[in-house]
Amino acid sequence: MENKGKKKFVGKSRKGLHGKAPHGKRKFKKDIDSAPPKKVFNKGDEEGKPKSISRKFVKGQLRPGKATVKQFKNKKQPEKFAKKRKLQDGEEGGSDSKKPKWNDFKKKRKELKQTRQINDKSNYDLIVKSKQIWESMRRKKCDKEKREKLMNELEKLLHGKIKNLAFAHDSTRVIQCFIQYGNEKQRQETFEELKDSLVELSKSKYSRNIVKKFLMYGTKAQVAEIIKSFKGHVKKMLRHAEASAVVEYAYNDRAILEQRNMLTEELYGNTFQVYKTPAVSTLDKVLEAQPEKREAILDEMKQILTPMAQKEAVIKHSLVHKVFLDFFTHALPKQRSVSI
Repeated sequence: MENKGKKKFVGKSRKGLHGKAPHGKRKFKKDIDSAPPKKVFNKGDEEGKPKSISRKFVKGQLRPGKATVKQFKNKKQPEKFAKKRKLQDGEEGGSDSKKPKWNDFKKKRKELKQTRQINDKSNYDLIVKSKQIWESMRRKKCDKEKREKLMNELEKLLHGKIKNLAFAHDSTRVIQCFIQYGNEKQRQETFEELKDSLVELSKSKYSRNIVKKFLMYGTKAQVAEIIKSFKGHVKKMLRHAEASAVVEYAYNDRAILEQRNMLTEELYGNTFQVYKTPAVSTLDKVLEAQPEKREAILDEMKQILTPMAQKEAVIKHSLVHKVFLDFFTHALPKQRSVSI
């Protein structure tokens, strides 16, 4: 009876009857990485003295590829490959030596230019002297008396040789300054030398400014002669990048009404030129006098204006705007729709 009341003592062992852990309290194995590194014995090592090497540092067993690479590197390359390598290195070194030195190249080029200018004795000395005078004459500090003396010296140098110097980029500035600060006599002398080549000067990048200076500082007779020289060349000059600016300046700033009409007439076509008279000189009057020729005149105008409309440098000029205005005011509805 006493045995029945007493509880049976159970030990603290976690295993059950059959040697298993109780439910919910099972042991998990530790990670492989946390375990201590395995000891590896090599044949050459002494017995009883094992070497402890981790798996990461075992070279021969785990990473066989590196050993073969080292063996290949230690091998000597054949003679053919060695020769090719030497040739390539030699070519690379030669390319560095063949590279031009730009400072020396520029010096040689400058010396060559100077020798050519010296050999051309006709203009070189003249250009150098005239530029020296121009440098001192163009300054604001230069007095009137000093400028007059310099202008007289420059006149003696340039007399009869202005046309030869007009197309060069450096000597054109000397001539522009000579026109700007010169008196009427000096301007007239330069104009007489250049009046036969005004259209050519207008087409040049640098010498077009000479024509502009004549339009700015020249007399009325000189301006009229310049505008008259453009007759027959207006279409070509308007399509030209440099000359179009000269024609625009002449038309917009210097020309009177008759001269403006003369510049625009060329863009009206050949039929207009045939039926034009001193009494009937404008487009309005010609179309009133010859109504049957209206379509033919406007078709010619359209053919002239269409290529001009495709160029931005030409379409921006006021002379071209005037001709377009005349075309759209007098054109038939069909012609307007086609051109637009």
